[in-house]
Amino acid sequence: MFSGLDPGKSSTHPSDLTDRYPIGVCLRMTGFIRSARSNAAWKSEFLHLTSCGTLYCTFLGQLALLLLSSFCNFGFAGESSVRTAQRPVTQIPFKAYRTYFIVVEGRIGRLDHQNLLLDTGSNPSMIDREVVAKLDLESTPRALSAFNKSVASESATLPDLQFGPVERHGLRVAVADFSEISHGIGVRIDAVIGLDVLGGTNFTVDYSKGRLIFAALAERNTAKFASGAQFMIVELKNGGRLFHLIVDSGAAHLVLFADHLQGGDYQWTTATGMGRNVVGTVPLRMIVLMQARIGAQEIGPQKALVAASRKEIGSELDGLMALSCLRPTSISFDFEHGILGWSD
Repeated sequence: MFSGLDPGKSSTHPSDLTDRYPIGVCLRMTGFIRSARSNAAWKSEFLHLTSCGTLYCTFLGQLALLLLSSFCNFGFAGESSVRTAQRPVTQIPFKAYRTYFIVVEGRIGRLDHQNLLLDTGSNPSMIDREVVAKLDLESTPRALSAFNKSVASESATLPDLQFGPVERHGLRVAVADFSEISHGIGVRIDAVIGLDVLGGTNFTVDYSKGRLIFAALAERNTAKFASGAQFMIVELKNGGRLFHLIVDSGAAHLVLFADHLQGGDYQWTTATGMGRNVVGTVPLRMIVLMQARIGAQEIGPQKALVAASRKEIGSELDGLMALSCLRPTSISFDFEHGILGWSD
C-alpha cells in the first residue's frame, strides 16, 4: 500500500486535483513492432497482459490513482476453443464502478455468481488466486516481466468461462492476487476478462441503462481502430501529432509515455506523484493536452498522466486511452469493421 503525501502540505492548486482517478497503465509490447510492420497474423509465442497488479499512487495527496496494470507481459503458447452458449443472451446487466469500470456476473468452472471485470486493455485474461484454489486448478510457473523488472508468476487453464452468450473452454489465463484491485474498485473481482475473450464478440456498453448488449449499436460518434488478438489501437490527434493509443476499458485516465511526447501540444502541470505496485514504484507527472481529437470529436483540453516506458515499446505505440476520455453514456465495440462508437 502506498503512503501518500500530506494534502495539507501540497503546493498544487486544488482545482487541478479534485478528483480520484483509477487508471490502468499496463501494456503488452514484446513483438508488437515486428508484427505490425509485417501485417502478420496476430499470433505469437507470447501473449501480453495487463491488469497484473494494483498500483496506488497519489498526486500531492489529492489525485489518488489505481492502476490495474503495470506494463507487463506473460508468456503463453497454445489456443483455447470457443463455443457459443446454446441459448444466446442478447443483453445482460452490469454494474459500473468508479464511473466506467464494467463488472458483470458470470461463471468460472463450477463457480457461479463470479464478478468479472471487462478490460479491453488486458491480454490474456486473468483470475484471482482464490479462484484457482477453489477450483483446485494446477498452475504453471511463468516469468512476468513488468516495465521495471521481472517477477515470478503463474498461469492456469480454466475448464470453462461463461457470461451472457460468451462461453470459452480451455482458456489459458494468468493468475494474480486481486485483493488490492478489489479494494480499489470497491467490489470483489474474481477475474479480469481481456481482449483474448472480448475481441471475438461485438458489444455495446449502455451506461445509462446498465446493460451490456452483445451487438455493435449505432452511436453518434465513431472512430476507426486497428485490432488484433493482442490489443486495439485508436488515434488521438493533438495539434500536428497523432498519438497511437490502446483502448483500455480497465483504465480511467489517459496515459502517455514520457519519451513519446515530441511534437505534441501540451503544458506541464506542477502535479507529481509516486505509485507502487507488486514489482516496484512508478513516478508519474501530469500534463494537459491543449487540443485533443478522436475521430471527429474534440475532447480537449484533456488531462494526461505521463509515465516512463520500457525501451522495447519503440515509437509505434504512445500510451493508452481510458473510456472516460470520451465521457460516454454508451459505447460500442465493432470488431468486425474496426469501429469504436460512442454517444455522450
